[in-house]
Amino acid sequence: MTKNDPKKAAKVLISFQEKYLLLLRNKEEEICPLEWDIPGGGIEPGESAQETLVREGKEETGIDISSSKILPIKNWQMDKGGIKIGGTDFLCILSKPQKIKLSREHVCARWFSKEEIAASHEIPAWLKESVERAATLIFKVK
Repeated sequence: MTKNDPKKAAKVLISFQEKYLLLLRNKEEEICPLEWDIPGGGIEPGESAQETLVREGKEETGIDISSSKILPIKNWQMDKGGIKIGGTDFLCILSKPQKIKLSREHVCARWFSKEEIAASHEIPAWLKESVERAATLIFKVK
């Protein structure tokens, strides 16, 4: 990896009973404060994307996704303040409910239906796109 290569990241859209878990970022966060988001973060050296999802999912929500079905949704690239980041959004389908315990990065967690997400003016377009693609995957997996 060279200096100009994008940092690598992975994010996970957690689904249970056709609802999606979204997290509202803390106003103190440097990147995208007070924006709806999904758990995720940078891939550490020697770590796979799946290992990142498991680690970040647990750190940010308290949810253990290690034994859940995980499917890729889409690849993306972004530039935040001159830092290039390339990553993948994944879908995690939970088989049973789990208690949510938020990290300090987020101030709120909420389960949304696909329709609520599509109708919301507060949820960013990239996240709406991931949910739409995830809903298609869920339909195919059933």
